[in-house]
Amino acid sequence: MKVMGEHDGHRKRILQKLDSGVLLEHELLEVLLFNAIPRRNTNDIAHRLLAKFGSILDIFNASFAELKRVDGVGESVASYLF
Repeated sequence: MKVMGEHDGHRKRILQKLDSGVLLEHELLEVLLFNAIPRRNTNDIAHRLLAKFGSILDIFNASFAELKRVDGVGESVASYLF
């Protein structure tokens, strides 16, 4: 039997919202971060990135070094977003 992780239910709900096409910007960023951070809560990191850069477009235009300055963003996440 599979033991559910702390955030499994949240990810499932976000993915269901993705299917409906109605996601807030931080939720869309969370979905993107699911691939870079497979077993951790991505909500806080998504909010920190948006607070620092203002939008997903600005996150994608940020430098690797700028991304790494955000708490919770290491080399693998920065590489994924860069």
